[in-house]
Formats: sequence, C-alpha cells, structure tokens
Amino acid sequence: MNEQQSIVDFYTELVLPGLAERLDTAFPEFGWQRDARGWIATNEEMTHRTLGVRANRVVAHGPAPRGFLIHGGEPTLWTAYVNGGSVPRGVEFVRVVKEIAQRSGTDTSPIERPVPRDRGIALLHDFFALCGRELAAEGGRRAREYLEQRGLPPETVERSGLGVVPDPASSRLGLQAAGYSEAEIDRSNVLADSRWGGRLCGAWRDDTGKIVTLWARALDEGESPGSRYLYLRGGSRTGLSPYGLSEVLKQPSSARQDIVLVEGLLDVHHLRSRGVENVGALGGTGIRAQTFERLARLGFERVTLCLDRDEPGRAATARAVEHAARAGRSPTVLVVDPAALRPAKDPDGFIRQRGVEAWTGVVATRICGITWRAQELVAGVLPDSDLAGRRAALARAGAWLGTLPPRLALEQEDAVTAVSGRCGYSEEAVRRAFQARYWSHAPAERGSDLAVGL
Repeated sequence: MNEQQSIVDFYTELVLPGLAERLDTAFPEFGWQRDARGWIATNEEMTHRTLGVRANRVVAHGPAPRGFLIHGGEPTLWTAYVNGGSVPRGVEFVRVVKEIAQRSGTDTSPIERPVPRDRGIALLHDFFALCGRELAAEGGRRAREYLEQRGLPPETVERSGLGVVPDPASSRLGLQAAGYSEAEIDRSNVLADSRWGGRLCGAWRDDTGKIVTLWARALDEGESPGSRYLYLRGGSRTGLSPYGLSEVLKQPSSARQDIVLVEGLLDVHHLRSRGVENVGALGGTGIRAQTFERLARLGFERVTLCLDRDEPGRAATARAVEHAARAGRSPTVLVVDPAALRPAKDPDGFIRQRGVEAWTGVVATRICGITWRAQELVAGVLPDSDLAGRRAALARAGAWLGTLPPRLALEQEDAVTAVSGRCGYSEEAVRRAFQARYWSHAPAERGSDLAVGL
C-alpha cells in the first residue's frame, strides 16, 4: 500500500466527493432525497428497523460527508456501516474503501496501479490517517467533545481535517500493518514523544497538500502554554506556507484571490467548519517577507491579517505589514485591528461568542495595512495633544513611510491623510514636511533629530 497512492487520500479526495453526488444509488436502502444541506433519509421502515429512529432524523450533510448522522445520536461512518458496524482497519479498511468506491462509481485504478512514493512522507500520511480514524472511534470521544465545546458543529467534527493520536502501541501496530519497518517508524519520530497519545492532531502541508510536519494539542486547557502545542521532533516549520493554505489552493483561482491569516491552528478548522474557506494560520506570531512573495506568486491579490487581541498579536501585525512592504512583491495587505475582536481574544473565541455573521462584519472593518501601521506609530496622539508629542509622532510615521518602495506610493498617500488629521495638521503641510525631511533622503541619513523642526 505504501508504494501506491495513499488509500486515505484516495478515499477522502475521490471516493467521498463522488459518493456525495450519488448517495441515493450508492445506498438506496435509506431512500435518500436531496435537501438544502445535502441528503435526508426517507425510508421509514429501514431506518426504524435498523437504526430505531424515524427516517427524517437521518441526514448526510455537507459537500463530502464521511457518514450519516442521527439527530440526537452518534454519527456513523460509511466505512463502519459497510463493515457491519465496526470501524475497519488495515486490510479491512482497504476492502471497505474499494466497496464504497464501486458503489459510488469511482474508478479504483489509482489504488491498483503502483506509483513511486517517498516512504518517509508516506508514513506521515498513513500515521495521520490513523489519527483521523481514532478521532471517529471510541478513543476520540473526549476530543470530539472538546471540539464541540470549542464551537465546531457536531456534524463537522469528523470531517474537520483533524485527528487524535492513538496510544503508542496502537500507532506502532497500525504502521507495521501498513508495511513500515521498525527502523522507518523510529526515524519518522511520530512515536518519539510519549506526551502525544490522546492529543488532538493536525497536519501541516505544503502547497501541494503533502504533509511536511505534524502538531499535537493538549485537550486540557490547564496545560502550560509551553507544552500546549507539540510539534514533530525534527520537523522544521521554517519556510512553510501558512497552515491550511493547501486547502485554499484547491479552489478555483477566481475564488481564492483573498485569504485571511490568523494566528491559531485550530482557528482555521473552526472557521472552515462554519463555511469560511479562505483562511490560513501562522501557527504563532512569526511571518517572513517570503510568505507574502509566495502568496503573490500563487495568485492571491489580498491578504487580511486578523491576529490575536493582545500585545504579541498587535506587535506581530506591525511586523507582518513591515515584512510585506519589504517583500519584492506582495498582495495588498489589509488589517483587521485586533481590538475589533473584543471581548474575545482571537477569531476562534469571537466565532464562539458572536457567530459567523459577526465574523463577516469584523472582516469588513479591515483597512489598508500601511495606513494601520502609520496610525499605530501616532497612537495616543490627538489634535489637542502637546506640540512636542504631535511632532514626535509625525516624525515616527514620516520616517517609516519614507522607507516604503515606489510600488506602495498610493498606500503611502492614504497613510499621510490618516495621520495628519490625527496629529492636528493639514494633509498638505504634512506631505510637504515629509517630502522635504524624510522622503528625499536615504534611510541611513535619518538621525535622531527626526522630530526637530517639524
């Protein structure tokens, strides 16, 4: 199996979407009929006899549901349903996937034809597949409850793109059953940290969807911040695309011209569970100029920064704007001021408290990143502030605006308009002063006397 296309990738990327289109012919015993969100069962006799519920309580909603849901009850995976009620593993999982593929009319040749694979990368994919199945099984009950408490709708949890790390013994057995040697398992480091078992798990992928590294999050909110998130030992995040970008890139180019960048990894999964697709995460507060250059090459026209409502988040927003300005090329950078998330600290908490409609309103408050940064440099100053304070603030803004490349001339102009009124001067006077004092000299020539004479 490791020399073939991953059976899990085949199932999630080809079989499930095809099944979602032909559910009525794949599983006709339910009497599936379309509704606004997907499918609803209508065969009263079958559902009452086998499931003990009325037909209209059995639904399969979403673009590629992994199974059916009984309102007020537990979800059932298609794989478990076909396998007589138990979640299949190993060779049984392969057999069941092939049967579901045949039911849905999906060509099984991609998993029949051998194709070369990097075994190290394949092992990460297959390990994460184990984690995905664990989330749906009994071992994932606590994690499912945790995600629902975090605000993910129950029907979206099992297709959230997350998993739960099985205990080390089960993980090892699962990887051995998939054909990996002890040496390959040990080299991968997926079992190197005993703290991983039972944690929520996610896969950080490159632009093509290939897993590069993994993360594991504690379910106990009392866990110390330093160990709340654990990352794969030896797996570097340096130079990676924003978390979740590969999913955005699956959309048609016309539908992915905008992307919102947040801090938290779970924020991405929460937002997507609510239908917000164009979102990625930094996985912290770090971002480099190369990230903006990569997004520009990939065709993104606008990047909206919506980082956490705390001092690190505000400082990271400022650094991100500055990195984008220094990049050789960059999408237009917009900023949602962190204060707009109040009273929540981050987008995840905001969605829980206010809902996705309010999130749309918050994103609509975004402003030009250059203007936002210039306003930060004059923060706390008002038109009636003392003269020295107003001029010092303008000096800070003017010195920074003077470092901007020519491609940001329009953004520079808008920023001048914003800061001049804040400091109690006319736009024309501030522009003349900036041009004479800051914009006509190289940055190295600007000394400590920036506020003198303005």
